[in-house]
Amino acid sequence: METVKVDEIEVERCTSCMGLWFDSNEQDLLKGSKSAAVLDVGDKPADASEPHKIQCPVCHTPMISLAVRGHKGLKYESCTVCFGSFFDAGEFREYAGSGAGWFKKLLAAVR
Repeated sequence: METVKVDEIEVERCTSCMGLWFDSNEQDLLKGSKSAAVLDVGDKPADASEPHKIQCPVCHTPMISLAVRGHKGLKYESCTVCFGSFFDAGEFREYAGSGAGWFKKLLAAVR
């Protein structure tokens, strides 16, 4: 994994498959930003819509597959312990374009 810093957030990117690891809610902070194209540089694999049985790289517990509302076939893996998320290459670009960054706006309003 290599660390990539965008918008003051550090994200891990696999140097082999180009998948992305986000710590808890980091993907929502970057959703809707222009950083997705810089961050997610890989091509979406053919089996991306199939859930993967992977272990959380932080907690080492099995991750679950989550679907993205409004995007048929777009799924990513999430940890039920630390709430980190793993996106296959190409998935985050699609995810980032699936809304107007509502979570980021909510955080800005709270601050």
